[in-house]
Amino acid sequence: MKKKKLGIPVGFMNDRDKVNRAGAEHGFIVFLVSPLAMAAASVFPMIVPFNEQMASNVASWREVWVEKTKPEEEDIRKRDVDVKKIQDQVQDLKDIAANPSNMELRHGSVSEMRLS
Repeated sequence: MKKKKLGIPVGFMNDRDKVNRAGAEHGFIVFLVSPLAMAAASVFPMIVPFNEQMASNVASWREVWVEKTKPEEEDIRKRDVDVKKIQDQVQDLKDIAANPSNMELRHGSVSEMRLS
């Protein structure tokens, strides 16, 4: 808010009056946090609980987004696909942590998880 008062341009994602926080959080988790967290957990299985929390967070942000923006059904379905993908990947990581000798996942290999 200080920047606006001083007449300094505010970055797009930093303008609290224009940014849909729930939508921004969804994108941040899906496109930045999740790929990094999945890759890290595939190497360090002890951090899988953090990935579980991340999956819970993205689902919670989806609910806030639906409640606040009243989006079209098609947009909701797209978000649901993202949430389900993260939940499935976390489940795969949990399965691998429980049985490390089985590196084949239901939703692709560990290397594919890192790239998707």
